[in-house]
Amino acid sequence: MLACEASNGNGLGFHPGTGSDHTIVENCISHNNRQDGIFLCWRVQNSVFRNNTVFANGDNGISIGHKDTDNIFENNHVYENGLHGVLFREEIEENSGHRNTFTNNIIENNGLSKESAGFYIGGETHDISIKNNIIRSTGKGNQSTAILVGKKSSKINAVDNKISDSKELILEK
Repeated sequence: MLACEASNGNGLGFHPGTGSDHTIVENCISHNNRQDGIFLCWRVQNSVFRNNTVFANGDNGISIGHKDTDNIFENNHVYENGLHGVLFREEIEENSGHRNTFTNNIIENNGLSKESAGFYIGGETHDISIKNNIIRSTGKGNQSTAILVGKKSSKINAVDNKISDSKELILEK
């Protein structure tokens, strides 16, 4: 999917799923959808999400879950969504979204509906790389934490991120 727009939808913006392997979502815009801007569902694997703009969606900017593994997210701008910028959904270990990499993204000012995180890593998710991103809150929204790691998640590698005006990394208890 190249240079597409999903806007003003009554549900999700972009929704790759059900065994999507080697999907490319590049130079796309998802905004003002009632739910998530980009929703990965059921085995989105070995895919690339690059140079996308995701904003003003009612729920999360990007939502990752059921066996969505080994994906690369780079150079995306995710901002002013209702909940988290990036959500890893609550899944058991065998179904979690493992081995996803986030590089050179801007995640900012999410949580327009309630307090949120730039990244919320829930479930039994592991082996996530978050590097060289800008994660910030400039006063709009309630993105109070840059990276919130759920109590069952592990092996989260967060390095060389530029974080401002929010708590850097919190481990749930």
